[in-house]
Amino acid sequence: MKTLTKTLFSCVALSSVLGLTACQSTPMSHVTAHPGMKQDHNKVAALTDAQIMKVLSTANNGEIMQANVAMPKLQSAQAKSFAQGMIEKHTENEAKGQALANKLKIAPQVSTTSNALQMDSNNIVNQLNQTASPADKAYIMSQIMVHDKVLKTIDSQLMPSAVNPELRSFLAETRAAVAMHLEVAKKIGSMMQ
Repeated sequence: MKTLTKTLFSCVALSSVLGLTACQSTPMSHVTAHPGMKQDHNKVAALTDAQIMKVLSTANNGEIMQANVAMPKLQSAQAKSFAQGMIEKHTENEAKGQALANKLKIAPQVSTTSNALQMDSNNIVNQLNQTASPADKAYIMSQIMVHDKVLKTIDSQLMPSAVNPELRSFLAETRAAVAMHLEVAKKIGSMMQ
């Protein structure tokens, strides 16, 4: 059990440094802790409410940008509908988030987590730009990956860190939407296999 706990902590630490991707791409049996790392097994880096707002904004804007880049290269009705839905839903969520930040007088603040999400989004946009038409499968697979990462980030970092009750409520709403988007993307992806 101690080894599993150390391995999980190492994976969390690596993921914050490598853009939330290490846990999915590194087999658990090969992850080892850096000798100088403090071993606090129960904590993930806490974020301030201002940093949480920036993470949400980064996720929203990233998914809008990804959908806009993919849209001209999509052919199936399901992929087109999904991309249009991402533009509409994430634009709406971004507006709600900005309104909440203004109401609570929170200026969104950059963090390692928001930077990692931005890097992931930039990579997806670059890959979609290089993908020839049709890009349906590439787009949907990227959306499964990104929605899964955002969902895990909400669960592991954002919800445990959020202090303001209104922000916690907004996170719960956002989480439900992200989970729904993930399920829809998985259903569309399963039809493309």
